[in-house]
Amino acid sequence: MNKVKTNKILVPFDFSKTAGNAIKYAAFTAKLTKGELILLNVQRRNELVDIIMPAVKLKDISVIMEYIEEKLEKVADDITKRYGIKVSSLTSMGHIASEIANIAEEENCGLIVMGTRGRDSHNDFFLGSNAYHTITKTVLPVMTVKNAADKLGFGRIVLPMDLSQHSRQKVDSAIYMADKFASHIYVLGLYHKHEAQDKYKLEVILEQIKRLAAKKKVVTTGTIIQSDNHAAKTLAYARKVKGQLIMAMNDQDTEFGRGLISTYVHQLVNESKIPVLCIPPEIHGENMSSSIGGMW
Repeated sequence: MNKVKTNKILVPFDFSKTAGNAIKYAAFTAKLTKGELILLNVQRRNELVDIIMPAVKLKDISVIMEYIEEKLEKVADDITKRYGIKVSSLTSMGHIASEIANIAEEENCGLIVMGTRGRDSHNDFFLGSNAYHTITKTVLPVMTVKNAADKLGFGRIVLPMDLSQHSRQKVDSAIYMADKFASHIYVLGLYHKHEAQDKYKLEVILEQIKRLAAKKKVVTTGTIIQSDNHAAKTLAYARKVKGQLIMAMNDQDTEFGRGLISTYVHQLVNESKIPVLCIPPEIHGENMSSSIGGMW
């Protein structure tokens, strides 16, 4: 199962304010869980001169990359001094989302934390659509961050659950995060009108989550609602309980393979003002159900 691991966190970084917001969350997480950060800057060859250094117009790619490496190392040093954690830096060139996914796996990272402008993004140079593409390409959990936090931490985790086949696979990760951050988990059961006869299944699931969480002394609150738009209801509920993190199952369109994620996740990443942690599902051949603590 693709559970969250925070021992090594990759943070794609383009020196922007939004990427800086992601670093704060990642560094806070690493410090609390005794992990480390890897800062990664990825450039596309044909944009280096025109976008990164328009005034200098250097044609020597190696010189430009050295300049970026120096800037990135300085950022890494500043983070180490501020948070007291190990921070390393890497630069790469190629397709941004593919490089992020490949390097995260090569470096044995357990989590990717990256900034996104969501609906506010007017280009795909680094943020915005690149967060979406990274989610579709990696097998690792991805936390997307849009805004700076008034207070860092994940004291209130929103855990939406539905009747889809992979929804329950994110429960272990939610409990892990809640245990590390002393969080209260707000479980939101969601069902469509045509699923009303199966509402009892959500009641069973919520009770099972409550028992699993209790083993880690994590407190849960559960509610079940009918919904025509699960993403909109999730966001509204997160605002109501003043959530600080939304856990989402990154259900991909398996009919077409990797490359498409559900409209639910896409809407959450685009519109959520708080971080969204996307967990990729594990698919085991014909047996598509999850097994969490032998209870499901």
